[in-house]
Amino acid sequence: MVFRYYTLFSVATAMSVLFTFLLFGVFLQSHAVYAAPGAHGPDGEHLATDTHTQVSLNPRFETFSDVFELVGELQHDTIVLYLHDFATNQFIADAQIELESGELATTADFVAAEHHYIIKNPELVQRLQQASRHELILTIISVNQADLLTASLDNSEHLTHVNDVPEHHHHHVPWWLLVTGFFILGAGFWLGRRGVTT
Repeated sequence: MVFRYYTLFSVATAMSVLFTFLLFGVFLQSHAVYAAPGAHGPDGEHLATDTHTQVSLNPRFETFSDVFELVGELQHDTIVLYLHDFATNQFIADAQIELESGELATTADFVAAEHHYIIKNPELVQRLQQASRHELILTIISVNQADLLTASLDNSEHLTHVNDVPEHHHHHVPWWLLVTGFFILGAGFWLGRRGVTT
């Protein structure tokens, strides 16, 4: 009888422990989604992205020639430009970059600490933020090279997708797992009680 009680008690305890580890595993899995690595920037660096969306929602444009390769990103109040040598993919510093859109034109400032160029012309930024296709002309002059590039920034589809971003849903423990777990606990408790009464 003692052996039987001990066996039933051990089964109940094992079921309880198993259920606890099962819940803990589901908890870790539901939170592992937020530990995914971020996107890579034009220089290959990891970007600090919003882990809820995991993607950058900023409109971008790209253009290149046999001399330069340029990537631009339209942010809230600035335009960020990344300039590379097309052949070597090396970042180009201290170049002169002029961006034109229609009758508006402005030059970019080099930010050495960030390895990029920025444009803070409010009128130009506001125009590019309008939902439309914007044709851009970029004049680039570096120490050894010069070129004229064209690009298109189409943020009409981008603005539509921003309004359609789904709400973030939290990861909950599945209801069926809770029901199964409580059933296991109940069965273990019943077996333990039965062992005591018999």
